[in-house]
Amino acid sequence: MREPSSLLGRSRASRELGARRSRRGTAATAASAGFVHNGITLTADAPPWTLQHLWASDGLDAALEEMTSRVQRPAVLTFTSATLGAVVHSWLVAPPVRSVAVLNGRHINEALVAGFTERVDALRRMDDVLGGEDVHGLAVSELRVIVRLLRTGAYSQDQRARLYAVAAELARLAGWAAFDSGRHQIAQQFWLVALRTAHEAGDRAIGANILRCMAEQAVRYGEPADAVILLRAARAGAANVLTATEKAVLAGSLAIAHAQAGDIQAVRTEIAEAFTQIERADPTQDPDYVYWCSRSTIEYYAGKALLCLGDAASAIGHLSRSVDELNACEYPRELVHHRVWLGVAQVDAGEVEQAVDLGYQAIDLAGCVASENARVDVLTLCSAIEIAGHPRAAALAEHARSALRCADRAPVRA
Repeated sequence: MREPSSLLGRSRASRELGARRSRRGTAATAASAGFVHNGITLTADAPPWTLQHLWASDGLDAALEEMTSRVQRPAVLTFTSATLGAVVHSWLVAPPVRSVAVLNGRHINEALVAGFTERVDALRRMDDVLGGEDVHGLAVSELRVIVRLLRTGAYSQDQRARLYAVAAELARLAGWAAFDSGRHQIAQQFWLVALRTAHEAGDRAIGANILRCMAEQAVRYGEPADAVILLRAARAGAANVLTATEKAVLAGSLAIAHAQAGDIQAVRTEIAEAFTQIERADPTQDPDYVYWCSRSTIEYYAGKALLCLGDAASAIGHLSRSVDELNACEYPRELVHHRVWLGVAQVDAGEVEQAVDLGYQAIDLAGCVASENARVDVLTLCSAIEIAGHPRAAALAEHARSALRCADRAPVRA
């Protein structure tokens, strides 16, 4: 089942949740089947680069130029089992990058490289507060500058690797912002290019994080088997370089993917692994891009996974702690997700009045961030409360329509 992106009218999600509630419960159904589709129409247009060419010696330059062009073609790469396998295989077995230093062109000094690293970190944190719709274009603009410097600058092998690492992270962030905006096919294209760019940088950990983002999209599309493949590849391909925090993120993500697939034993194994790793975490050893993961994040993963399995009682404890421990000023969009799924768990546990209160809080917060994914999650909670027959359901839905109408706009373009 796919979620629509609009809050207008009684959604297909509402109808299907109602039809299936007697079998699995509102929470389990919503958490395992309420994932976004956003009315995307697949097209037959092909991008100017293919997966095979992307991993050729000259393929990355062409892909980066296309993805940072000021007028992006509406091309799509729709994942199938075969293409997904090709992506994972290419990343896992691609030969190491040969040493290259470019000596001709504009000189790139250390301060410039460090400045780009600081700017991408600022963009990540901007995305946390503003949402993907307001950050996508900024990330693409920054990536465009990096691509130009890589083509025309003079730099050492170390500087080249660091610039490609920044480019990979900018492409990942552009993909994440597109995903958060409901532009899922554009997100796929950016992530495929980001993965290849991370390989050019010689950074397996960045590549693993990109695969994790791709897996989160697969889960939201209701494709847990694809998510498991991506996450297992990330774990295997970067096992020797991942920090405890990164391992915790992968385990938590795997718990949700396995839960959506109904693998109870794997869920409990991965939840235990996630908590073990987050207890071992040393933030001083973590890469910059994993700053957002804390114990609150792992509590959320655990609660969401248990919710998928229909264990609302256990999920409530984890999700309550995730809400209490999350910094609302730094992570307003994430707090929307955490509150929504706590609310859905409360509906399934019969605590609908508390869920309504959380719904109002989540709606008001979602109205402050430019995130389609946050709005869709709010829809899921409104649907669950409506199905429960609570007398305040209609008023809650009307408040959602009013609060989110101004935010429900077309995503920004690169």
